[in-house]
Amino acid sequence: MSGGEQERSRKLLSEGENRMLKRIHLSPSFSAALAGALAFGLMAHGMGLFNKLSWHDDIFSLFMTGNTVSVGRWMLHVFSQAELLIFGNGHFSLPLFNGLISLICIGVSAGLTADYFQIRSRPLAAASGAVMAVFPAVTALFGFMFTIHYYMTALLMMTAGGLLICGEGGWWKKAAGVLLCGCSVGVYQAFLPVLPTLVLMDQIMVLCKREEKAGFYLKRLLIRALCAAGAMAVYFAGNRLFLRLEQTELENYLGISQAGSTTLGTYLERAGTAYREFFRPTRDALTDMYPQRLYYVYLLLLALSAALGIGWVIRTWKKNPARACLLAGSFALIPLGCNFVFVMSGEVHSLMVYGQVMAAVLAACLADWTELSLPRFRRAGAAAAGVILAVLSILYVRYDNICYLKTGLQQQEAISWYTTLVTRIESTEGFRDELPVAYINRDNMQDRNLYMLDEMDFIQLAAYDVNTRGYLNNWAWEEFLARWCGFAPETVDPEQVKEWPEVKEMQSYPDEGSIRVIRDVLVVNF
Repeated sequence: MSGGEQERSRKLLSEGENRMLKRIHLSPSFSAALAGALAFGLMAHGMGLFNKLSWHDDIFSLFMTGNTVSVGRWMLHVFSQAELLIFGNGHFSLPLFNGLISLICIGVSAGLTADYFQIRSRPLAAASGAVMAVFPAVTALFGFMFTIHYYMTALLMMTAGGLLICGEGGWWKKAAGVLLCGCSVGVYQAFLPVLPTLVLMDQIMVLCKREEKAGFYLKRLLIRALCAAGAMAVYFAGNRLFLRLEQTELENYLGISQAGSTTLGTYLERAGTAYREFFRPTRDALTDMYPQRLYYVYLLLLALSAALGIGWVIRTWKKNPARACLLAGSFALIPLGCNFVFVMSGEVHSLMVYGQVMAAVLAACLADWTELSLPRFRRAGAAAAGVILAVLSILYVRYDNICYLKTGLQQQEAISWYTTLVTRIESTEGFRDELPVAYINRDNMQDRNLYMLDEMDFIQLAAYDVNTRGYLNNWAWEEFLARWCGFAPETVDPEQVKEWPEVKEMQSYPDEGSIRVIRDVLVVNF
């Protein structure tokens, strides 16, 4: 090939690369948020990704999805069936596969959010992505590894759908956003608070950056509120359709079957709870998000957000008092948006409060948007937000790792304890492997020699809040015994044998005489 041909070839290749780069270009804020979420997510959840920790519902659901349509999660049923169709070999609680999909979904959600809200600072974008990945509600959800990839796909759907609703564009974008958000609620209802929070953040951004008449902002907010209502209409329509198709009814799980029938007074009371819990968490669901020193870091974050928000309101007031009032009102609704789950349900636990993390994302946005007349103050605000979010993320990484350590230690202790139980059962005089087993007092296992891990009692996050005795007495402990210790004998109903005189004379396990063969039944008295 001649020199001229080589030059033309390089030129064509360069032009092709440039065209391709334009097609796949990712904004710096998207890339930074994605990188922050993946890097900190791996540090926070690596123990859960690279070890198979099975506890809580995961013990029973290693090879299944769990309840779907009966608890209002019809889109979870669709996802479950789609996975069967794609892979054809059942469901599996896979820590690395499901977990990596989940982290990618969180990272893309963080990237889309940072890009849409125009966070120009890469460190702030990365910090916002990091906190979205390490927030303890994510760790709680990782306790349900058998559905975590579905849940985090729902988070991505809610984020993408919410941003489509918030953004400019034709009706089809709004319709796509409504559909995505409605389907997201059909996977996991607790991600719904992300939608009103995104709408409020969008309204704040527009009020800060655009000078329009008050009617423009009110109309804009109304359209987006109607879209949010449309998303709920999609959810309820899907609910009714799948209940009919599956010929079942809603269970009264966390008040789901009463959705929409609660009195106005109750909803107002719950709204008050949402505000109180935003500023001073007292319910377990939110105290689990800010344990020990983390609460003080959260207070610093709130103080910084308040200072930046007040600065924007004052700055806007000088130009347009009406717009400033709308801005102040939007800020005032943020706690309600973040904690909207308290309005949705009277029973809230750690898995349901992911919307609270949006308070940290808003802080990053405000710090980046601030354009006060003093450049030093602007830089100081951004630096303070970056430091606070970094500290918060690092403390969360440590906290998340302690949660996984606690479960790992408890799981190993449970395996050892149950292995000893199996050994003693098979060493019992008269044991034959065809004998059925009757477990008496099956949910009251006691052993004074158990090490209770008192050092980790401060971990009260859902799915990690039990001590070792609670781990052993998990409602699905027989499945754990079968799958982790390989012991799955035929069992008989303990009610049939517990009144036998010989059984009433037995000692309690692990004492001698607590395991006996009686009338061709191997009886274990806990």
